[in-house]
Amino acid sequence: MKSFRNKLTMGALVVGAFLGVANAAESAKTKLRQFSFSIGFGATLKGASETPPVSANATGTATFTVSGTSVNYKITASGLSGNATAAHIHVGSSTASGPVVLPFPAKAINNGPDGSVTISGSFTSADVKPQTNPTINNLDDLLAQMRAGSTYVNIHTAAHPAGEIRGQISQQ
Repeated sequence: MKSFRNKLTMGALVVGAFLGVANAAESAKTKLRQFSFSIGFGATLKGASETPPVSANATGTATFTVSGTSVNYKITASGLSGNATAAHIHVGSSTASGPVVLPFPAKAINNGPDGSVTISGSFTSADVKPQTNPTINNLDDLLAQMRAGSTYVNIHTAAHPAGEIRGQISQQ
């Protein structure tokens, strides 16, 4: 009888330890997901930041929030010379033009009155356009370039097809 109680007690301890490890693992996953929500990036957009600089009265802001395997974005601008025709994330330093690595879809661009625009939505790894220099093949590669300050966002208009305002993306 004593041997049976010892086995029962040992079994209970093993089950308890297993449940403790499982709870700790789930807690770590939850904390990781919560941490991913806190990763944010931002940019201040202006004509003087374009390459070459653009004399424009427009200004804007961009925010990017990592949420698991996607990134939510919101870009707002006012004072544009006309409707926004396109907007993108490019890879490149603050003094150079670079290739588009993430185009924002036309349906995300909501032009308002008097040269204002709001561009919002989310993107995933499937939306990233691969690049070779630097190598960007997926969302993780793009986020690494964003953390390094090697990306920028800009808004294009008919009057400035190469970009009217631009801002270097940095981690917030």
